[in-house]
Amino acid sequence: MIERMFDYERRGVANHIHRASERLRERARRATPGVWRAVPTDGGGARIIGRDGEEVAVATGAWASGTALYLATVDPHTSYIIAELMWRCEAPIRRGELPSPIAAQLRTLAAAILAE
Repeated sequence: MIERMFDYERRGVANHIHRASERLRERARRATPGVWRAVPTDGGGARIIGRDGEEVAVATGAWASGTALYLATVDPHTSYIIAELMWRCEAPIRRGELPSPIAAQLRTLAAAILAE
């Protein structure tokens, strides 16, 4: 009986991670293509530039530089990699083979993705 409860919980976590992975892939598909880079502006802000040199976004204010670097790090390509990692971890979580600290972090990541 206890074993079934753990199996049920692992399946639930795996399904949660699968849904989050799919949502992250969909968001990446709709984002501006290519790898982005952050370029500081004269006024203390930063521009996010796409692969073909087009401006994707402009960040201003006190957190402009950090926000721009974050956006350049979590571009669509990175989102696909994260989604793939989550997708590949789904089966080991379902079977109870993934260490619980890693499974717990993936569950937290999935919850954050699905909450948006």
